[in-house]
Amino acid sequence: MRSLRLSSRSSWAIATSYATSCLCITSLALVDSLIGRSIAIAAPAPQQISQSVSIPANNCPQLTNRRYVVLVDRPANSLPQLPEFLAIAAVPCSYLSTSMTFFGGFDNAKSSTFRASQLRELGLDAIVHSFSAKVNDVPANLQAAAVLVEPNNDPNMTIQQVRSLTSKSAFLATFNNRSVILAAPLSSQQSANAIATLLRKQGLAAQVISASLIASPNSAPSSIPATADSTSTPNKNPVSSKQIIYRVLVPNANSNTLKQLREIAPDAFVTIFKAKSYIQVRTYTNRGNAQRERERLNTQYSGTILIQD
Repeated sequence: MRSLRLSSRSSWAIATSYATSCLCITSLALVDSLIGRSIAIAAPAPQQISQSVSIPANNCPQLTNRRYVVLVDRPANSLPQLPEFLAIAAVPCSYLSTSMTFFGGFDNAKSSTFRASQLRELGLDAIVHSFSAKVNDVPANLQAAAVLVEPNNDPNMTIQQVRSLTSKSAFLATFNNRSVILAAPLSSQQSANAIATLLRKQGLAAQVISASLIASPNSAPSSIPATADSTSTPNKNPVSSKQIIYRVLVPNANSNTLKQLREIAPDAFVTIFKAKSYIQVRTYTNRGNAQRERERLNTQYSGTILIQD
């Protein structure tokens, strides 16, 4: 069999032709990729709100099945000292990827409004919201709202800019089948309007939407917060409309106690119970787990107690 031999000139021509073809194919693929990317990132012009916002998982709804809830858009460990009747109702949780404080579930608007007003008097931006249904009998000044921001060509940079300007949580969400940035979730209408105005002054396209347009928590899987009992089980008693919450409280003996406890429970905060200063370390829905945690902490912090709502 004779071998096929090519001249050096023919080899060079074939190699050149092959390289040119590869370069063309690569260029076309790159152009196609860039076009696809620009289409994916570009945000449509603002349009009338007609669809719910799809958001990440949440867990504040696990604390109650009542119609109304009262929330403060601040983590429990950054709250000021509260009167005992309010401190005992505070439960750390998270919603829309933001650390919040739950202050109780209620069956009617009047009771929830009264609780939110008590917190407002202390300078806290409390709101009344519903995880189970859309409600229209909440006073306008207590209604929950969120801010939507149109992302630019670099959504991550826009998110960082929004967080820097507002000192609030901000993350990507989906609205009307397009990507938006959801900022300042579950703020009051007044606070949300102020935040949107600030963002617009910085050249960002921001609008305020009612929290009732946010997708139902049941549409996404829930997760237990780090400060809650990961093995606890919800109260399945159909007769009871309120889930029992067990709280582990450690005596606030000295200035180092809170610092030490926050190493194991970052959301630990100071509270008052029966006119004495305590640090609420964790909350549970399972009494056995709560009792074991109390006994464990009591070996190091004498006087640790367990109370229930």
